[in-house]
Amino acid sequence: METRHKILVLDDDSSWLELCSDFLTQLPSKPDILTATSGMSALSLLDAQPFRVLLCDLKMPQMDGLEVLSIVRRRFPELRTVALTGFSDEEFRSRAYALGVDLFWQKFDMHQNPQLFLDCLESLLIRDGGGLSNIHRKNLLDVIQMESALRNSSVLRITSGWKVAHIWIKDGQLVDAQVEGADGEAAFWRIMKWKDSAFESLPPEPGHIQTITKSLDALLLESLQTVKKADNPTPRQEAEETALITRLTAMAYEGADFVVTVPAKKEDAAKGWGIRDVDQLAAWARQAGKAARRLGRKLDAGPWTHAAGHNLERHLLLLPGKDRTFVAGWPPEADPCCLFEQSKKLADTWAS
Repeated sequence: METRHKILVLDDDSSWLELCSDFLTQLPSKPDILTATSGMSALSLLDAQPFRVLLCDLKMPQMDGLEVLSIVRRRFPELRTVALTGFSDEEFRSRAYALGVDLFWQKFDMHQNPQLFLDCLESLLIRDGGGLSNIHRKNLLDVIQMESALRNSSVLRITSGWKVAHIWIKDGQLVDAQVEGADGEAAFWRIMKWKDSAFESLPPEPGHIQTITKSLDALLLESLQTVKKADNPTPRQEAEETALITRLTAMAYEGADFVVTVPAKKEDAAKGWGIRDVDQLAAWARQAGKAARRLGRKLDAGPWTHAAGHNLERHLLLLPGKDRTFVAGWPPEADPCCLFEQSKKLADTWAS
């Protein structure tokens, strides 16, 4: 019988512990979840039974999270650790990474990106050793995009056989990449070509010199154009890759954050580019479309052409089609007056 992994959640707020425990029941591997409200009780539990992951709040009375993590690093070196905090403080982030934590999350980001948080935590549960190290190349782009989405600062150390490379990220922006014989963009593209590579996350280096000025989207697009997806691609694979590159080019050119296509039939899966919580957004888009149609009938205004909205994080624009709804997300600084036409251009690209 397979033994389930155990997660220990440490926080002095018992109400938050209860909410967090309920939230973690969504993890696919269904781990056992235990909680502690003080550093001493957490260390006692760690002494008494094996745990796979520790989620540790940083701001606590008496023994704070950094003290707990320092002790854990010495006494339980195989334990995977996730630092959590409700405060936006780069000093906390740097000190936590210096103590060897696998992940650093602000609680606000955890609630804003629940699926991304669960994916990261699940990866720590199911991988053997090294936390986020030993992740193969196919996930490297995901982690870079995750660091960008969370506006993290870190250094990624990538290895492939005897080859070693580093990628520097500051506040979610690519700063530099280095590998033997190349640096900057050239090094980044070379790293993207590696097969069977692994990486680990190291503490950030705030003073590192910036050599990369292009956006992450632009670099990822160029890397897609230089990395072969298969040794002998079929005509269909080549056509699909060309279509993907064309669509990503349009996204980068227009400046969109993400694109989601939502089929009219619920049983058909929605598809997204640049966003992880696709199903959640698709459900919302379907509800918004129904509300728009009801309002159109009530006002005798005819079929709806588009719907737009915004919050502090982004603008959203929905375009209905015959068999699917097109959703485009735009950065907060985008000009709302231009978004309808820009979204139509993207929708035409996806339809072609």
